[in-house]
Amino acid sequence: MFQIEITEIAKTFLKKLQKDDAEIILKKIYSVRENPFRYLKRLQGEKLWRLRIMDYRAIVDVVVSMNKIIVIRIGHRKNIYN
Repeated sequence: MFQIEITEIAKTFLKKLQKDDAEIILKKIYSVRENPFRYLKRLQGEKLWRLRIMDYRAIVDVVVSMNKIIVIRIGHRKNIYN
């Protein structure tokens, strides 16, 4: 099982959201711990992955050697890739 680490940028975004949406996003992120590569898709040209959650995307880095998933940032799908 992978550990989840959330950066300050991602935490700040979650605090700005409505409580219900933030809970759904966190629930989805923590549900990926068992088998992350089933739900993650590789970003083109980068060593990062994306996780789809409703209209939001979480950009994550998976460190397999340390069994860690680092949530780099979370944002709306229209703004996250800029």
